[in-house]
Formats: sequence, C-alpha cells, structure tokens
Amino acid sequence: MTKERQPLTFERALMRIAGQIGMDGCAQILGKSESAVRKLSDPDIEREISMRDARRLDAAYQRAGGAGAPLLECYALQLEMGGDENRASLGEMIAAAGDAARETGEAIAAAMAAIERHGDRRLLTRALLEIEEGVASLTAMAARLGGSDYLGGQDEQRRSV
Repeated sequence: MTKERQPLTFERALMRIAGQIGMDGCAQILGKSESAVRKLSDPDIEREISMRDARRLDAAYQRAGGAGAPLLECYALQLEMGGDENRASLGEMIAAAGDAARETGEAIAAAMAAIERHGDRRLLTRALLEIEEGVASLTAMAARLGGSDYLGGQDEQRRSV
C-alpha cells in the first residue's frame, strides 16, 4: 500500500521525482541506498533532504524530461506561504480564488498568443509577465486556503490521514 504524501511537502516532491527517474535513479544520483532515499520520502520518518541533494535531484529530473523542479518549487511555495498570518476569512478565500482564476486565465491566453506568433518578443514578454502573476495568485490562494498547515508537520493529524 502506498503511503499518502501531503501537498506542499518535500516527501511528495521527492516522489514526483522518483516517478520520473525511479527510486533507484534517485539513489544513484545521491550515492545513497534506495532504502535511505525511501526514508527521505517517508513523512513518518524525521529526516529531511539536504539542499545539495535537492538540487541534484531537481537537475536529474529536468534532464530526464521532467517539467519544473519539484523540490525547489516546494521550498519556494513553503517560503512564500509563511505561517498563520495568512489566515483568511471565507470572503478573502473566495476573492483569492477569483483572482487566481482570472490571473491564470490571462496567463494562458497570453501564452497562446505568444505560441501563435512564435518569435514575437513583445508577446513572449507579456506571456511571461502574466504567468508570473498567475503563479503569484495561485500561491496566495494556497496560503489563504490554509496551505501553511501542511508545512513542517504543523498538523500531525492531517499527516496521518
């Protein structure tokens, strides 16, 4: 039975990488046993991946055709989301969801325009700006929804679900 990894955790990010390059591939890149890598991906074991190892795994993931950098993205989201100061009312959560829908829609529309007229630097710049705003709005929405509860084992009850 596969153990559930909560969102916004390094354990989940590591499993995303292992899904692309295999647990054996992760072990080879890190110069560790598969057992040691599995322990890094286990939310019930108090071990965390080092920054050096995270960088190596993200790079290997990209070389294997993976999109993004799962461990870096996880770290960046955790840092952006902060802690309890992001608690929001129902109205604020709804507004954040609306902002995220609008911003990501604009990002997709701008990206499609840039794809359609490949080589147009102005459209590419606009698309990248819209994508940046979309990512920021999604991060803000995650924080408002209480995503920070998943950071650093703050909610042990959720981890055992």
